[in-house]
Amino acid sequence: MAISVKEIVTGRKTFFITPDTSLIPEIYLEDFFALGYECYFVENDKRVKLQKKIDIILTLFNDVILFFNLDFRIEDIEWSTYIKNLIEKYNNRTSIGVLYTRRQKKDEKAKLEQKYLYEMGLGCGCIQLEYQKRQNFEIIEKILYANQAQGRRKNIRAICTPACTYSWHQGVIDISGTLQDISLSHFSLISPSGKLNIQLYEKVNDFHFNIRGFLFRSDAVLIMERDLGLDKLYVFSFVSSTGANGLDPRIKQLFVPNIYKLMSSNCKSLLDQLYTKMDDITNNSIEDLPEI
Repeated sequence: MAISVKEIVTGRKTFFITPDTSLIPEIYLEDFFALGYECYFVENDKRVKLQKKIDIILTLFNDVILFFNLDFRIEDIEWSTYIKNLIEKYNNRTSIGVLYTRRQKKDEKAKLEQKYLYEMGLGCGCIQLEYQKRQNFEIIEKILYANQAQGRRKNIRAICTPACTYSWHQGVIDISGTLQDISLSHFSLISPSGKLNIQLYEKVNDFHFNIRGFLFRSDAVLIMERDLGLDKLYVFSFVSSTGANGLDPRIKQLFVPNIYKLMSSNCKSLLDQLYTKMDDITNNSIEDLPEI
C-alpha cells in the first residue's frame, strides 16, 4: 500500500534546524507528539547541503515553523544573513524562530534579541535555552504553544503501511485487514461495502492491533462511515477499559514512541527521496511524486 504525498504533507509541522541534542534530546519529539505537535530535527551532513534541505522543506510543506540553532557553525552560512534571505525568497511565507544557549554576558542576549526580533522581525521568537535539558522541555513546549504549532489538530494521524493491521471477532467471523491511519484517539480502515455488520455509534469490543510489531488491544466506537464506491471508509474512536474516550493510559504511554516512529518514518522517507533525487525543487516536481 503506497502512501500519498498529500497525506504526509498535511498539517502544521515544526523543524528544528541543526539542534543541540544535548539540550533538546530527540526523545522530546515523542513527548511533543503526545501533546499534538508534529516536530522533526534537520541535521547537517556532508551528503546534502543544509540549504537544499530547507528549500525542499519549504517547497514541500505549506504550513511550517523553522527554529534555527544559532550556536551551530556551518562554514558557508552566516545565520542572520541566511535567515534574512530566506524570508525574502519565500515572501515571508514561513514562520521562523531562533534558539541559542544561555550567554555568559548579559548584553549578548539583548544584542541577539535586537537583531532577530526587532530588526528582522522573527515571529516565532529569539529563545534562550538553559544548560539543563530538563528545563528546556518546558521552554520549547511553551514556544510551540505560543506559536500554535498544533495547527487545527488535537491528535496527529499517522498514515499506515501494510505493517499496520487490525483484527476482531464478529460473532463466528474473523475480521482483519490493514489500517488506513491511526492516532492516539482514532483509527480508520477501508472494507468492502456490506462486509462489516456494524451500526454507527456501535461499540466494538476487543480490537487487536499490530502496529509494525507493537501489539495491543482496545475497544472502539464507530463514529463515522463514508461510501467509496464498492468500499466504505470506517472511522473509529478508541474506548478505554473504563468506558472513557481514548486508550488506556498504560497502552497510550507505550504506544506514543511507536506511532511517532511510524509518522516520522513516512516524513523522513519522503524527504530523503527528494534530497537525493531532486536538484531543482519546485511545486511542479513535487506533484510528480503522488506516492512513496
